[in-house]
Amino acid sequence: MTVKEELLFDFATNLPRVLVSGKTTVLDNVKKLLLLTDDQIVVFNGHRYTSLTGQGFVITKLQEERMLVSGEVEEIRFFKALQEDKG
Repeated sequence: MTVKEELLFDFATNLPRVLVSGKTTVLDNVKKLLLLTDDQIVVFNGHRYTSLTGQGFVITKLQEERMLVSGEVEEIRFFKALQEDKG
């Protein structure tokens, strides 16, 4: 992948992005918050889902398509949405 392709990929608005640093996590391109508990967060990113599992989750900031979460992240999973029947 060229540098230009990497930059375009990094700034794609329809792909999920998760940045984790210590006990602070940033989720980008969030369309819907589907599940929020003390130990799990699931968000919808358009055509994909992002799931965080850990401990002590608290949403500290919620902006347009960006969520700032504090807590200990133990696992990050990305899921693709199933295509619906077109018949």
